[in-house]
Formats: sequence, C-alpha cells, structure tokens
Amino acid sequence: MKITPIISALLIFYALTLQGQQVKVLDKSDLQPIGQVSISNTGKTLMVVTNTNGAADLTGFAATDSLFFNHVAFQPFRLSKSGLPSSGVIYLTENVIKLDEFVITGNRTEEKRSDLPNKIEVIQAKDIAFQNPQNSAIMLEQGGNVFVQTSQLGGGSPVLRGFEANKVLLVVDGIRMNNAIYRAGHLQNAITVDPFSLASTEILYGPGSTIYGSDALGGVVNFITKDPALSTTGKTEVHGSLLGRFSSANTEKTGGINLNLGWNKLAVLLNFSYGDFGDLREGKVCNPAYGDFGKRLFYQDRIDNKDVTVSNDKPWIQKGSAYSQYNFLGKVLFQPSVHSKYILNVQYSNSSDVPRYDRLTEMKNDSTMSYAEWYYGPQSRFLGSLKAEYNINGVIFDHASFIVGYQNVKEDRIQRSFGSTTKKYNLETVGVFSVNADFDKKIASRDQLYYGLEMDYNKVGSDAYNENINTGIIKYDRATRFPDQKANMMYLSAFLSNNWKISKELEFSQGIRFNYVTLNAAYSDTMVKIMSIPFDPNISQKNAALNGYLGLVARPGHDWKFSLLGSTGFRAPNLDDLTKLNVVEAHTIVVPNPDLKPENSYNVELSVAKTILGKVRLEGTGFYNWLKNAQVIHPLAYNGKDSISIDGVMYQTLAPVNTGNAFICGLQGSILAQVTHSFSILSNLTYTYGYDVTSSLPLDHIPPVFGMTSFRLEVKKFKGDFYVMYNGWKRISQFSNSGEDNEQYATPYGMPSWYTLNLKLSYQIVKYLNVELGMENILDENYRKFASGISSPGRNVIVALRANL
Repeated sequence: MKITPIISALLIFYALTLQGQQVKVLDKSDLQPIGQVSISNTGKTLMVVTNTNGAADLTGFAATDSLFFNHVAFQPFRLSKSGLPSSGVIYLTENVIKLDEFVITGNRTEEKRSDLPNKIEVIQAKDIAFQNPQNSAIMLEQGGNVFVQTSQLGGGSPVLRGFEANKVLLVVDGIRMNNAIYRAGHLQNAITVDPFSLASTEILYGPGSTIYGSDALGGVVNFITKDPALSTTGKTEVHGSLLGRFSSANTEKTGGINLNLGWNKLAVLLNFSYGDFGDLREGKVCNPAYGDFGKRLFYQDRIDNKDVTVSNDKPWIQKGSAYSQYNFLGKVLFQPSVHSKYILNVQYSNSSDVPRYDRLTEMKNDSTMSYAEWYYGPQSRFLGSLKAEYNINGVIFDHASFIVGYQNVKEDRIQRSFGSTTKKYNLETVGVFSVNADFDKKIASRDQLYYGLEMDYNKVGSDAYNENINTGIIKYDRATRFPDQKANMMYLSAFLSNNWKISKELEFSQGIRFNYVTLNAAYSDTMVKIMSIPFDPNISQKNAALNGYLGLVARPGHDWKFSLLGSTGFRAPNLDDLTKLNVVEAHTIVVPNPDLKPENSYNVELSVAKTILGKVRLEGTGFYNWLKNAQVIHPLAYNGKDSISIDGVMYQTLAPVNTGNAFICGLQGSILAQVTHSFSILSNLTYTYGYDVTSSLPLDHIPPVFGMTSFRLEVKKFKGDFYVMYNGWKRISQFSNSGEDNEQYATPYGMPSWYTLNLKLSYQIVKYLNVELGMENILDENYRKFASGISSPGRNVIVALRANL
C-alpha cells in the first residue's frame, strides 16, 4: 500500500518530463503556428519537423544538444535544449530573403525555386492577409512586380512583361481559366478568385507555353487555393478564421469565414466571403496643369422616365462604380494512405451588376452623356474538379497527378444609349471540360523528368436581344457577340521536360511541348441577315505548334547565381479573335478576320543574383522577346472599303491582324535586405519597351516604368510596413493607335507619373484575435494608371479584424 504514492509520484514526474520534451514554434508577429520547421542537432544526426500545429517532440535530443530551427520563410534560430523556455514556445521572425522556397509553377509539381532558370514570384497567404487587398487583381499589384489596368472598380487586368488579357495565362488549382472568349483588350476575370481563399499565388514571368500551352506569352499567374488539413492528433480537429474589414475609399464592407474539419483520413474545408463596394473616391490633390482630368463632373440619372445629365456636386466621387461580390470555396480531402490522396474542389463566384465606369463617363459633343446604362451582368464563375495524387516511386513515375474539371462562366453586357428606349443585351456562357495528367520521375541521381498531357474543350453559347424599357417588348433583332449556331474550341497537348543536375554548381533544364488547337464556329442565317455584313458565316481553324525551352543555372560560389533561359511561346487565335463583331467606340467597329494566324514568341533572358552575407540579395533580369505574327488591332478594308453601314450608321472597320515582326524587351530588378533581425527593406522596379517593327509603331499594353519600395518592421505581436508605389510617365507619343491604350481617358500629354505613400500595421491582441490598420495613398494624390478608365483610390483608411479559431 505504501508503494502506491511512490508510483503515482513517479508517473507524474514522467509525464511532466515528457511534456518538457515538446516544443511549439510560432510566428513572432502573429503568434500563429509554423509547420514544416526542421529542428536538428549540430551534426544533423537527428532531425524532427513540426506539424501543422507547430509542435514537435524533442525526446530524442540530449540535454546538451544545440537545437537549430530552420524554415525557408523564416530566419534561422539556435539555442541549447537546456535553454528552452519553460513554456516550450519558440518564436521565429520572417526572413525577407527566401532562397529555398518551393514552387509548383515551373513544372506543375513542387520543386525549389532556386533550381529553376525562370523568374517566379510567390505571394503567400500571410502576405495577402497583411496587405488586405479588396480583390486578387489588387493583390497582384501590391507586390510591385505586376502592372494592373482597371476599366471599372469591379475589374483588374494583370500585365506581365508587356502582355495582357488573353496573352497572360490564368490558372487556378492546376486548371487553366483562360477560355475561348478571353479578349485581347482588358479582362476582369482575375477578380473572380477570392484572395481570402488562397494559400499562395505564383507568377511566372516570360513564355510558359512549354508547360502550360497556348496563351502563356507574357507569363502565368497560378492561383493556389487552400487545401483541407487532416488531424494531427488522431482526434477531430476544428480550425478556422473570421474576417471583417472596412475601407473608406469606397466604403468597402467585407466579411469572410474559413472553416476546416479534420479527421485521420478525411478533411473538409469551407470558405465564404462577401464584399460590398460603394462608389470609389479618388484623390483630391490634383495637378492644375491637367485641369479636370479624372474628375466625375457629370453623371447620368433617370428622372420621370427621362434620361438626364446631372452635375456632380462631389466630383471626386466616381458615381456609377459600385458593385458587390460573393465567393465560395469547398474542398473535401480523402487520404487513405501516404501514397495517395483525392481532393474534390468546388468554387463559385458571383457578383451584382458591375458598371462599366469608363464608358459611363463618355460624353457627346452636346455635353450630354453617351450612355444611360452600361454594365456587365452578374459575373459568375463555377469550377468543379476532382484531383487524384499518387506517390508510389514506380517504374514510369514517382509522383502522378490527375485532374478532371468543369467550368461554367457567364459574361453579359448590357447597355443603353443616352435618351434611347432600347436596352441592348449580349449574353455569353462558356462551358469548359478539362483533363490534366502530370508525372515526374527521378532518373539516376541527377535527372528529374517531368511529362504530362492536357485536354480542354470549350463550348460557347451566345445570345442577344433588344428590350424597349417603356413597353417591355423584347426583339431578337440584335447581333450576337459570337457565332450563335455553334462555337467551340479544343486544346490538345503533351509536354516533356527535364532538369539535369550536372554538378553542384550547374543545372541544365530542357523542355518541349506539342500543341494542337481546333476552332469551329458558324453564324445562323438569321444572324447573318441581322448583321448585314457579307462574310462567310462558317469559320474554322486547325493550328499546331511545337514549343520548347533551354535553361541553365550556374552557382559558381560566393553566393552568386546566374540563370540563362531561351524559350518560345504560342497563342492560337480564339473565338474572340476570329469571330467577334464589336463596336469599340463611336463609329468604329471590329469585324471578324478568319485569316488570323497564331502568334509566336521567341524569348531570351538573363538573370544575375548575388547574396551578400546572407543579409542582402540583389537580383536583375534582362529579357528580349521577339514576336512573329503578333496580333494587333488595325484598320482593315472590308470588301475593298474602309467603312461599312449598319442600321444606317457608317462605321470604320478595324480587325485583328498579324503584324510581321515586333519585339518587347525590358529589365526587372529587386533588392532584398534583412537589415536587422526585425527590420527589412524590399524594392522592385520594372521597365518595359515594345515596338511594332513592321508598322513602325509602339505596341499596345506596354506599361511605363513602375515599382515599389517597402520598409518593414516585425517584432513580437506586431508588424508594420511603410511602402511607396510609383509609376513613370507614359507619353502620348508612346500610346498605340489600336485603341487598347485608351488615349481618350488620359491627358492630352499622356498618362502622368505618380507615387503614393502607404502604411500597413498589424497587431496580434491575443493568439486568436488580430487587428489590422492601413492607410493607402496617405497624401490623397489624384492619379490614374496607364490605359485605365477609372481613377485610383484617394486616401484610403483600412480597418480589419481577424479571428483565428
């Protein structure tokens, strides 16, 4: 009987000892757990890795061991095991220099970014949360490496190395978003991806056609949404987060919820957000040299069944820009073993009507508005996919991924001229079925082989009608935007790439892809009569292309890295290029050109990077992209005439045509400095120049020089960032005459240079509650980005509360 108390005391002591062997690693600024932290002893004879809760067991380490904590995104940390705090908690500080960060965009599978010759930027969920972007286009812009054009508040069109819209490939969770009606102008599709749902976003600069196929001329934007997390304790685990945010520039009110339920082999993730965005307020500090540039002096209204032009008593409020949007993401993960897992992925985004602000500001010569109404109908995007992954170290592959997906996208345009009773509807629906199969295999010890297959089938439905707003009578006498009888495209491709580690200092990458693209479309006889244009109503094309790349990465020592890359790009004409009939502005119309050829690009780039004492990294990239058959919008005689008559109105005819030769070149530079343990500096700068050699004219979509410089402080529970965003001049002589540079929304001299001062702060009140404050455009500058039809926000105060469950 006397032994029992002794045994009990020993058991209690043993339990306390075991508890002392546990460590938990947290992010110093937000107190959140850090997974995948490696903890090793001096000789690295013993190593453990933290789980998703930031926990690891140190039982195997001796009391005299030094412990080394390492993570690719955080500064290394060392202490002796005996020096562990009694709480068992270790705090790590983020490192601005992330040399060994893993990416998946290079070859569609995970690999070290430092092993790739491509320039790839990564935006992590933590960065997204801190910056609090209202949409994913703004998120891309905030890093300072991507230029974003905006025609309306509910929009944002990323530009990569002078390429935009259907020449930049958008990918979400391994599935291409680009479809058969992505246009050459400016796109708003990026905002249908919810930044609150993202685990990361990767941006590959330069042609990505070898791995991703058609459209990736300027690069690839790869959105990667969060995956469900399994339980790490053997019990049911529930995690989640809540977001509430207000922004003053457009009285934004956004809320979001994220919920994860995890079991041993099954996990479910649910993510929902809703944002309401009011009319945008622009900056009040104006340059008097530009008069009323950017001001909303008048707006349209309908009073007593009559369209009226109203004087705006607050011209800094951009009337007619408000909209709202909600987003849903649902995923189910089933992982029966370490060798296989399956993910069901459902995404849905929808919006209110989105006013086309730039068109709503246009005025006639009689000082009345051009349009009474012009808006996109609710922009909806649905994606459903099933992904299977296998890690089996087999004969033909070590890792395999299969994705079967379906997307449904609706894009409607509704407009009514000022004073008219006819409301015009163009309604488009795109259904996309896709299959992706990707494999990788390690051959011997130096070669890593990647290969895959892809198929995408697009079916487009296009409808149009006119409605009398007084009588409600609908007449189907309006031309559809795309062929109404049939309209489909199919993409088939196969790729093979290899990374050969010649030595520790030298790596050689090679890749090749075969692309085959078909297009079949036809207008009905009824539509041909409505359009009153003599052209062949049946349009079809078959295009094939072989793309490839060669890349060399050299690390001669002393923390130098040299990367040389030669790559080709390819873009097959889509339905928007070949078949669209579109009035782009008064008395100017774009007509179909069935003779349009694929665009090809031949790119070479050189990157040089130097890391100094592990604290400063300097990197520069120079690129030259030669374009063959580059597509531009030019005047084109139709049946020997430069104008045609539609409904008694004469229109000058434009069409997409292939110019002979063009080029785009430029420089990208960055400086990353971890000045102290808590203070860092980051700066990016991009210069781009594009020229149509055949026509001796500037290319469209070429942004002015732009960049960002940031000063960051990170201490326990707190993170602050003071940063400057800046753009150079875009002189009117450098605008393209295609119309895509939107000269009518600039000053007579072009688009002026600008800069903004901005501040973001984050404080972790307790482990589960974070408050975030920000002030963008502190000086309240009035400015507009190149090619944009809406002015950028004025002084914008942001207040956000974020709770982690």
